[in-house]
Amino acid sequence: MNEKLNKILYIVLSLLLAIFFWLYVDTEQGHTITKEFRSVPIEFIGAEDVLPSRNLMLTDGEDTTLDLTIRGPRDVVYNLRRSDVRVQVNVTGITAVGPHPLQYTYSFSDNIDSSRVTVECSRSTVTVQVSTLYSQEVPVTVSVTGEVAEGYTYMADRLLYEPSSITLSGREEDVDRVESARIVVDLTDATGTVQQEFSCELLDGQGNVVENDNIRVSDKRIEVTAPVYLIKEVPLTVKFKESPGSALDDVRWELEHQSITLAGEPASLENVEELVLGEVDLSTYLENKEIPMEIRLPSGCVNLSGITGTTLYLRFRNLEIRNFTVTNISAVGLSVGQRFDPITTSVDVMVRGPADQVDLVTEEDIRIVVDLTEYTSDGTVSGLPGIVLVDGYDNVGAVGASYNISGKISSSQ
Repeated sequence: MNEKLNKILYIVLSLLLAIFFWLYVDTEQGHTITKEFRSVPIEFIGAEDVLPSRNLMLTDGEDTTLDLTIRGPRDVVYNLRRSDVRVQVNVTGITAVGPHPLQYTYSFSDNIDSSRVTVECSRSTVTVQVSTLYSQEVPVTVSVTGEVAEGYTYMADRLLYEPSSITLSGREEDVDRVESARIVVDLTDATGTVQQEFSCELLDGQGNVVENDNIRVSDKRIEVTAPVYLIKEVPLTVKFKESPGSALDDVRWELEHQSITLAGEPASLENVEELVLGEVDLSTYLENKEIPMEIRLPSGCVNLSGITGTTLYLRFRNLEIRNFTVTNISAVGLSVGQRFDPITTSVDVMVRGPADQVDLVTEEDIRIVVDLTEYTSDGTVSGLPGIVLVDGYDNVGAVGASYNISGKISSSQ
């Protein structure tokens, strides 16, 4: 058994040694294999930047390819891929039109040991034809197609795109075929503004698309903003400042235009429930009145109705106005130790309210109070707004102009 086991171990060891020596010879002693790559494209350094800066361009030879035969050790060449090989031709030295035979260089990916391989190429040089670069500017147009979603509208007059023109470069006979560049924006079922970059297509004078890969375009993407606005009918309303004798319940009011139709970005318009045109102090009006009101739109909205203003109609009901001369004038808000002596001794006041209450009011029921909280030093003050109070009659109050009081503030002795 021992002799049999020893024999098996000897055979296994011999096989392992044979494999080891074979791999050593194959790797270290240069066992060579060959791999061929057909139609390898050439990268022309300087063709897209240096030559155009000199008003030159490649018109022939750019599509040249090379067939490569690569030889080297198996461990290097066997796993070599086409993407590991790069062939380049430098055209930055060209300064004139005409044919130019050029040398090429090749390189390998960083994981390939290029010192262990040899390369054979199907040609020794690459000849390119250089011509004068012709440039022309053409306008950009935007064609909008499709119907936006119901309840929305496309605002054609607010369409924006940048740039509005592009520069084409290439052979004169190619560039001259192009009259314009077009962008097509599809707004089918859109519910908001479309803002993105679009590629443009080149058109000839008859509107046909020009397909030519040899024409260079200065801007391949155009930034377009196609506004799609929400449409909404918004009620118009007015805020009222009420006071005794000028209560909203005693007024009939109406706006000439009850609502307007607006268009705007959904984010800003969808939460607008009404437009408040302003605040009206009812006490400043003595009789029925027609008040013009300006319509101010929310930011970013468009008035589709074309109505820029309206009229507020005020109608006072069941109210009576009477005039009184008021001598009861006092002050509040005085500092400790201060007193107020009115210089204005009497004021003519108009009060309004229901007829059955106004008829009962007397001058003794009316007083005027001025607030002196902000005045901390002694002296004469004038033009103080007086607050008219009608004691005992909650629905009767002063109307008309402001009632101003003058007086003297002094420290008590």
